[in-house]
Amino acid sequence: MILLAFLLLLADTPIGFTSDAIVWKDGPPTLPAGSKTAVLEGDPRAEGMFTMRVRVPAGAALAPHWHPRHERVTILSGAADLGFGSTADPAKTTRYGAGSFYVNPPRVMHYLYFPEETVMQMTGVGPWELHTTDVEAKAQAEGTLIVRSVKPAVGSELTPSSKIEVTVDYEIQNFRPDTFHLSIQFESTTPNQTFSAVVTRSTATPPIPPALTAASGTKTVSANFADIARHATLKHPVRAKVYLHEATGEMTSRVVATTDWISFR
Repeated sequence: MILLAFLLLLADTPIGFTSDAIVWKDGPPTLPAGSKTAVLEGDPRAEGMFTMRVRVPAGAALAPHWHPRHERVTILSGAADLGFGSTADPAKTTRYGAGSFYVNPPRVMHYLYFPEETVMQMTGVGPWELHTTDVEAKAQAEGTLIVRSVKPAVGSELTPSSKIEVTVDYEIQNFRPDTFHLSIQFESTTPNQTFSAVVTRSTATPPIPPALTAASGTKTVSANFADIARHATLKHPVRAKVYLHEATGEMTSRVVATTDWISFR
């Protein structure tokens, strides 16, 4: 309990650096030669939020690469020429000068040129990784889902107050952080279509369930039947499946695995 209280105290401790108090260290081999880094908050090598600064010498470049998680960058001084794609082309870049800000989505190949010495501030969620292999060339993920338990029991009659909970064991090959999530989907009267509870609650961008944090484990997904019953195309008798999704973009995903149909009345 004493250790927990101490850690909570540390979590609420203000963080502040004057410019002359920032400690710069040699950058890792993944950065251009002569680069320096300074960690201001957290640890880029560990789980959790971090903030760091990167100083890159004039004339340097970063070859096409990608990150598993969002990259949020503010240009504090100098300039960065940012381009996208698996082949670097200085003619297809956008220049971000001092005061500029950009966000690169996960798994999007990008490259950088630095026409002058540049200092960037990056905020993200660790562990921070830089991959130079073309994201499209990576082995495609595969997965399995096995139903461990269902509430209410299979074959039960559903009422507006019913909460459907399905616990599954999952395993993913070629796992990547912040990429996979589970959802419970219900059969629609439209052939070969299903829908989920989040879709019924939003006509715009449905929220994406939390990403899985490990390549295997046991998870429970749930849905309130009142949300499902309001859907005009819900098919009766009610059937549901658990889906394992792999994010392929900000708004797109592919199905990696599903369970068998789970039937109710």
